[in-house]
Amino acid sequence: MTSSATIYEVAAAANVSVRTVSRYLNDPNCVSKKTSALIVGAMQALKYRPSIAARSLKGVKTNLIGVVSDRITTSPDSFELIKGLQLAAKQQGKRLLIAESGGSDEDIPSLIDELIEHRVDALIFATHFHRPIDAALLERADDLHMVLLNCYAQRGEFPAVVPDDEQGAREGLAHLYELKHKRVVVFELYPDMRATQLRHKGYLKAAKDHGASEPIFVQGSQGGSPDDEFAAIDALVGEVLRVHKPTAMVAGNDKMAARIIQCLHKRQIAVPDEVSVLGFDDHPMLVHATDPPLTSVKLPYLQMGMRAAQLACDPSQTGKFKERCDVQTRASVAGVTSGGRR
Repeated sequence: MTSSATIYEVAAAANVSVRTVSRYLNDPNCVSKKTSALIVGAMQALKYRPSIAARSLKGVKTNLIGVVSDRITTSPDSFELIKGLQLAAKQQGKRLLIAESGGSDEDIPSLIDELIEHRVDALIFATHFHRPIDAALLERADDLHMVLLNCYAQRGEFPAVVPDDEQGAREGLAHLYELKHKRVVVFELYPDMRATQLRHKGYLKAAKDHGASEPIFVQGSQGGSPDDEFAAIDALVGEVLRVHKPTAMVAGNDKMAARIIQCLHKRQIAVPDEVSVLGFDDHPMLVHATDPPLTSVKLPYLQMGMRAAQLACDPSQTGKFKERCDVQTRASVAGVTSGGRR
């Protein structure tokens, strides 16, 4: 039920001018905190709701940021992207409208149209893993300021916020080299993933920087099934142990790392005393669920979400923004003893 209260009644209840209420509705940051509290209190008491459509017709900003995503709201790996968006949007006096395609590119143009109908001030397109996107999918939003989150356009048509996968991989492997690991095996994700390609470069750079032997690369998702991406990981771990005798294993993500630790426990191989395990993601639901707790390279989703919302409010900033991926040290990684292990 729509409130029949008017802006004049709000002004009278707050003991301020109608112009002051109007200024607050256009930009909450343009009045003092004391005045803002008076206006908000009056609006709540009178159940006043400003008309977005009416304000938009006058050319006034709605203070809404539209977010179109493939599946970040339904992926447990991505909730910190949303948290970061919400935190920074709130700091900027904005609110989010989120529409999700469920992974269907065909639905993206219509979702953009719906958000445009709500007169959003800017649009963020977000994906649940780091990847390139086709800028043609977003052509319906030509008149809107657009920001990409966890993805990028091949020709750099839009400002984009992505994780620095190469830097994270380089520093993750450097951490192992500094702990005297020389026989390292990297279990990679699918080779066509952009994150896999960038991390591969980072691992090679770490080896070169430390004058160390390059790690052994194996495809950790080989033999997977639709129900279990790592269905063949146990056999792969067994082969790696037999052929390469590693002192450390690096996983493509924390889910893979948790499975690797299970495989090592099954063989009565102590982690980290015999083999250290390093993950990638720093997934909050996994890193403390393994035994021992998992050392992991953090995907900075919270910072990425915040940066994207800030960029949405500042059309002057352009380019690709890379957020650092830092190593979070826990008990699954330890140094090699002077006599070596395994």
